[in-house]
Formats: sequence, structure tokens, C-alpha cells
Amino acid sequence: MATGGIRAGADTSPHARIVLLRRLKVALFAAVVVPSLLFVGGAWDERVQRLRAAEADALATVTALREHALKALETHELLVRELDRRIQGMSWDDIHASAATLSAEFAAMRSGMPEISAMAIVDANGLRQAGIGPQRRDGHVLLSNREYWYAQRDADRGTFISQAYVGALSGRMDFAISRRRTTPDGSFDGTVHVSVTAAYFSDFWSAVVADRKDVMIELVRSDGEVLAHLPEPGGILPPLNGQDSPLMQQIETDPQGNVFRARSATDGVDRIYAYSRVGNYPLVVGYCVTVRSVVAPWRQHVLELGGVGVLATAALVIAVLAIMQQVQRLIAEQARRVAIEQGVHEGQRLKLLGQFAAGVAHDFANILQAMEVVATLLRRAAGQPERVRSLADRLAEDVQRGASLTERMLDLVRHNGAPDKGRENEPIKVIDPVAAMSRVSEMLPRFLGRKYRLRCELVDDLPASMRGDLAEFELAVMNLAVNARDAMPNGGEICIQVASERVGEAFGDLGGVHHRVVLLPGPYVRISVSDKGVGMSPEVLAHAGELFFTTKPQGRGTGLGLAGARGFAERAGGNLSIESEEGHGTTVTIWLPAIERCPAPGPRPVEQVG
Repeated sequence: MATGGIRAGADTSPHARIVLLRRLKVALFAAVVVPSLLFVGGAWDERVQRLRAAEADALATVTALREHALKALETHELLVRELDRRIQGMSWDDIHASAATLSAEFAAMRSGMPEISAMAIVDANGLRQAGIGPQRRDGHVLLSNREYWYAQRDADRGTFISQAYVGALSGRMDFAISRRRTTPDGSFDGTVHVSVTAAYFSDFWSAVVADRKDVMIELVRSDGEVLAHLPEPGGILPPLNGQDSPLMQQIETDPQGNVFRARSATDGVDRIYAYSRVGNYPLVVGYCVTVRSVVAPWRQHVLELGGVGVLATAALVIAVLAIMQQVQRLIAEQARRVAIEQGVHEGQRLKLLGQFAAGVAHDFANILQAMEVVATLLRRAAGQPERVRSLADRLAEDVQRGASLTERMLDLVRHNGAPDKGRENEPIKVIDPVAAMSRVSEMLPRFLGRKYRLRCELVDDLPASMRGDLAEFELAVMNLAVNARDAMPNGGEICIQVASERVGEAFGDLGGVHHRVVLLPGPYVRISVSDKGVGMSPEVLAHAGELFFTTKPQGRGTGLGLAGARGFAERAGGNLSIESEEGHGTTVTIWLPAIERCPAPGPRPVEQVG
């Protein structure tokens, strides 16, 4: 049966849960990134496909437009040829005399072709002699200014398609298809032409692209003259040129036809262009549509899918976050249980060690008591030399100090380093820092050995006394010096510095995150023991000073040195801190409250070599 969302029988160790949490973080990352990448990739692929489809559609559309234009132009060319055939062999007098008959025939020919706005026969002087279309009241229409007439006059161009123009009488935008009148010697003797309205093409184009937006279609002569345009312009459009028109640039490269994408230099809009040459005529049908209109449906589709995707991704993220929170709660609960279990085990271990240490201290106290009896007997014995009596007194004094230290060790074991509240009413003991350090510097070299150099510094302006028990002070400093010695197995210098310090207000964070020091305002004596040894790792520093904690080999350390020094400092109303960095040495500092301040003679370094 599953409990708390974790499968029964699964690995529920803290490491396994941390691994699971990491995997959930990866899953959370993947839940956001992978769908986003897939969505972006899919959306971009759809955009590319839409543009490709638009290019194919543009090419198919322009093909249909070309076929329509080709059929219309071929029909109009046949009509022009028929006009020329009808007047072959006729003089201009005959044509003028038959103008009414010819006009009627021309009207019959135009039947069913509403795109034909005019049909005319023009003589060598540019006067229209016969035809259909807008007429002046006097019957004379001069057409010598039209390109379809003077271009044929200058050279025989065969079937010629003129530039667009606005009829003088009709006011419509037209272009003309003309030929020279056939003569026996090929000389110029007037023209025949058919005028085609541009609206015929634009109306057809509107029907073809009725459901499309941002579309533009052009019928363009090879020199850039625009003959028809959609949307319909308000007048004659200027010729296209190769500098501004992507269509003309592409026509120069590939005259027959192609499809491409480009940005217009005139309006800066991206468009898809398709064009095709109209048969053998010097004409091109061009079609273009803006990229914006092509991708607009795609953009709408992407927004809709994106909204759904965001909701789905959000739901997935919420689910993963919920699982992560559950796993984090389980990890925290597991860590709390482990901490409680470790605390219980540590308490049991300390209790056993305390019982053992108490037994040892009790036995040691019995030995000291026996030594005290011997010292008393030696002092009372008659006839003893003065030297023996002096040694007996010294032995009795040392036994008394040993007994005091044994009692303090029992206090330490009973209270785990905390001050003994039962001793709060004892008289305050004080220490002369200069005298105490003199005794320590005299005794320490015997413990350290010849490989170690001891340097003691008494900084200026030390107080006359400080709180604390002298025996405990000596033991604490000696333990710290021995620890410094053990941290430098190849020898080195141990520095003990004694200085005064005034604390203005409570402060902390001295000695690192694991050794916070809080002192009440007032004067203090600061005793620092420093070495350049191996230092402590953060893990070891976190436990340094705990009762019975030691990193020394079995038989060389009890784990009571730092704990005892801390207990001594706290009982005296001070504190202890440890600063250490692995590979860079350690400094242990004891603060003891100063009782009285008086000038001192200045820095007094004391050096001893073991």
C-alpha cells in the first residue's frame, strides 16, 4: 500500500530522496523547455510550409493569369490582322468613302468583346479615317501623338503593344495593339490598331483573387511600362525600374518566369513574387502577396495552440512542483528524524563516556588523597631537611590543584561543559595574567619538545587581574598548546598572545559560523594560541569543542581539552572561539573578564625553546 505518495518497498533513504528531487528538477526543466522547443520548432516548420504553399499557389495563380492574358492578346492580334486584311488594295479615298461601311463591319467584329474600347484605321498623317470608338463632332481625330502610331512610323515593329494611356474622349486607361498597314513595297502608309481597356484584365484578376488579401497583379511590358494593375490605380502608373522593383530585377536575371521572396525598396514590405512571360509577347504577368497576409492565419493558429500549450505546461509544472514539495517535506522529515536519532545516540554515548570519566576521576581523586596524606606525613616528620619540607609543601600544593581539577572535570562531565550552577555562590577567583603566563611559559617547553618554538607576547596595558582559577587557566592553555603541537607533527612555532580588549556591546560571529562568540560589554583579557599546522576542515570545525570529540589517534586524545577550556572560560564569565582553515593553521582564543586595569611596561615577548 502506498503511503504519502511514495511507493511501498521503494528506497526511502535521504540519498534516494535527494536523487529523486534532482530528477524531479530535471523533469520540471524538461516540462517547460522540451514542450517549448517542440512548440517553437513545430510553429516554425508550419510557417515555412505555409510560405512554401503560398509560393506554389502564387506560381499556379500566375500561370492561370498568363494563359488568360495570352488568349486575349492572341485574339486581339487576330482582330488587328483582320482589319489590315480588310483594307488591303484600297486607296485612302476609297477608305474615306467607305468609312461608314467599314465602321459597321468593325462594330460587328467587336461584338462579344467588351474589352475593345476602339478600333481604327489611321493614315500616314496620324488622322483616323475609319473605325469605332469615341468621335469628335468634326469627325477628325489626330492620333500622331500615340506611341502605337509613331513607333510604327519610325520602324516596322510587327505586332506592337503600346504603353498605357488615357483616351482623350473616353477618359479610360487603355493600351493598344497596332500594325503597319500592308503596302506593296513595305513603306509606311498608316496603321491599324485595337485599343484594349485595362479594366478587362483587372476585373478578371479581382474574380480570381477575390478571397485573398494584400495581393497585387500587374501586366508589365519588358521595359517596365505598366499596362494593367490590381488594385486599379487612379491614373497612369510610372514605369518600373530595376533599382526599386524586385520584379524588374528578377526579370533581368530570368526573363521567362520564376517565384521568389523579396522586400520592396519603396515600402519595405516583404512579399512573395511570381511572374511569367506571356507567350512571345514582350509582356510579363506579375503576381505578389505580402508575407504578412500569408502568415497571419499561421500566427493566429500559433496563438491558439500556444494558449493550450501554456495551460498544459502550467498544469504539468504545477504537478511536478507539488511532487517536489512533497519530496522536500519527506526529506526534511527524514533529516529531522535522523538528527533526533543521532542526538539520542550521542547522548547515550556521552552518558557512557561521562560515567567512565567520572569513575576515572573518582579513582584519581583517591590517588591524590593518598598523595596528600604522604605529603602531610613528610611535613610533620621531625628532623627532615628544609629541602624535603619545601618539596613536601610543593607536592601538597600540586595535589590540591589536582583535586580541584578533578572536581572541575567531574563538573564538566556532569554538565557537558556548561557552568555549574551549584558553584555560583563561590568566591570570585582572580588571576594575574603576567604571573600566570610566566608559569605557563616555564612549564610548556617540557611538554612540547625540542622541535617546537614557543613565543609568548604580552601586549601593552594589561589589567592587574582577570577572573578565573589559576590551575584551570594553566591546564586550559597547556591543552591548547599541546593541540597546536599535535597539529604540526614536523615542528614549528606556537604563539601565545595575551592582550586587553574592551567590548562596547554584545557581538558575535567571531571564529566562523560554527563558533559564534557573544560577550557582554566590558573589559576582557584575550588569550590566543596560534599554530601554522594542518588546520581543520569545515566538517571537523563544526564539531570542535564538543565533549569527547577528537581527531587524534586512539590513545593520544580524550576530547576533553577544548571542551574543558570552553567550560573554564564560560565559568569565568568569558567565552572561547576557534578560527581554522584547512592547510593554514588554527587560532583558539579565550576571553576572560578583566577585574582591574593598570599600565603595563609595554610589549614583553617571552620566547622558550624546548
